[in-house]
Amino acid sequence: MIVTIEAVYDKPEKWVAYFGYGSLVNDKTRNAESFGLPVRLRGYRRHWSVWEASPERKALGLMGAVALSVTANANAFCDGLLIFDHKDHLPQVDLREAHYTRTPIDYGDMTGTQPLPEGLDCYIYVGQPPLMNRADARYPILQSYIDAVMQGFLHKFGQEGVKRFVEETDGWHIPVLGDRMRPIYPRHVSLTDAEMELVDQYVTASGAPKVTLQQLSPDVG
Repeated sequence: MIVTIEAVYDKPEKWVAYFGYGSLVNDKTRNAESFGLPVRLRGYRRHWSVWEASPERKALGLMGAVALSVTANANAFCDGLLIFDHKDHLPQVDLREAHYTRTPIDYGDMTGTQPLPEGLDCYIYVGQPPLMNRADARYPILQSYIDAVMQGFLHKFGQEGVKRFVEETDGWHIPVLGDRMRPIYPRHVSLTDAEMELVDQYVTASGAPKVTLQQLSPDVG
């Protein structure tokens, strides 16, 4: 069943909104009852953030988990998806975003291609302070995570949106781990050949160093 904005207007008391700026932009990574509208948010700058890895990732030689976060910045803008979801799903989203603090935001700071319903609670998930900011191959960005994020931006904003994502995201000095063939990211997605080529093009353009799992943990075949 396809849910549309009319459902929100019909029963606004049952809905909540939150702004996704990373993997949440990709419809394949969220619950099927949520949907989103592409918008541009004023007042936040996106960046890569390093946190401590789970025991499962440490077993693979990864000491850190790298994900997208945002920092308040009055002069910055950030593309993303304004996601509408059932209120009773919010605890599940909070659990998914365990490294983040759910923070209220204002509809007036967003612009999109269609009017936004007013009166709903609206949030953004702001990441906890990073473990560190230096580049270290043991604390890499997962290519499988980038694939999910960039596919989402491609589908919602087109190729120009992918280009803006790279340009408006800080932290590309952090190495990228090439795990596409053996994805570590739990919500990994499948890309077409054309999508893989485009994602690889923009990761290369970002200047991010590359690292393999074998370099980090030679025992992993």
